[in-house]
Amino acid sequence: MNLHEFQAKQLFRAAGIPVPKGEVVDTPSGAVEAARRLGGQQWMVKAQIHAGARMEAGGIRRFNDLEELQRFAQEMLGERLITTENSPSGQPVNQLLIELSCGVKNCYHLSVMLDPHSGQVVFQGGLSECRDSAELGDQSPGELFQVEVDPVVGLQHFQSRQLAVELRLNRTIWLPFFEITQALYRLFVAKDLLLIEIGSLVENDRGQMMVLDVRVQVDDNALVRQPELAQWADRRQDENQVLGDGLGFIAMEGDIGCIVNGSGLALATLDIIQLNGGSVANIVEVDNGADADALANACRLVWDNGRCSHILVNIVGGIVRCDKVAAGIIDGIQKYNIECPIVVRMEGTRAEEAKALFMQSNEKVEIVKTLDDAVISLIGTPAS
Repeated sequence: MNLHEFQAKQLFRAAGIPVPKGEVVDTPSGAVEAARRLGGQQWMVKAQIHAGARMEAGGIRRFNDLEELQRFAQEMLGERLITTENSPSGQPVNQLLIELSCGVKNCYHLSVMLDPHSGQVVFQGGLSECRDSAELGDQSPGELFQVEVDPVVGLQHFQSRQLAVELRLNRTIWLPFFEITQALYRLFVAKDLLLIEIGSLVENDRGQMMVLDVRVQVDDNALVRQPELAQWADRRQDENQVLGDGLGFIAMEGDIGCIVNGSGLALATLDIIQLNGGSVANIVEVDNGADADALANACRLVWDNGRCSHILVNIVGGIVRCDKVAAGIIDGIQKYNIECPIVVRMEGTRAEEAKALFMQSNEKVEIVKTLDDAVISLIGTPAS
């Protein structure tokens, strides 16, 4: 599960890791009020989405004028920000983080992650591109080093010193850097994290260490013992990941939305559509635990506010009951006013009852017997 930047920084503050003063807002007027409360002369305004490369996409900007800040907030809130790291349809910007801007003397990259092969926590670091290239010497921003931490003994002080040496830190900031690395390790373990990626660990113009930008991922399997973090989930953002409630979502670039059960069937459906000249917009995978609300939500996700010209429902019932899937999809069609043609192919457990439900619903649904028939209906060419 991904966290927003403002949520990650909330964890950092509680752990004693220095971050800039900031407030999260959801209105343009709130952005101006937050900037005034923070004081200062310059503010960073950051779109809160679960993706990187926000600055390149125009989602992070610096302002020294409150009127310009408010105009930017008005333009950004409610829009979908498309970056190089999210889906072609982007992700919704529902909140902005307003922070005091600070001068940067040196900038570094530092990540903490779990190595699935060794089972050890790994610190990975390097010089960041925000640092003056003239100061890089023979080490380019792309070169990284790493330190492996034995989970039995935890991060040792000599390893923190090794990180400091590799990053070429000034000795005057070694002590605060050691405190940051120790706090990062404790936080990583205590909160069941999978990733802490600090894109900008900076030495500011006052000689202080500070985290300006961070991404955090939490282990989904550990949310049962992290109830506070579980409440922070923003499902509007993670529509390209496992959504919970028995749904998984993959965003693509075509115009045919697909609702399927099972990853194998999803791949087969994708292949046969593309083989015959069609293009898939997205795929919602339904598993055995999906309830009626989740199935209705599957319709909303796959329709994507009208981006799909057709929807294909391809279900092979086993443990999952076809009539249960049909009832949820009919509810979703009616609840979200889905208007595009829907082609349904269902086989297996209670498939006949499912087809009867579709027939009785009077919705714009075409029922076919085979996947070949579905492709003909969707694309107009026979499947090979």
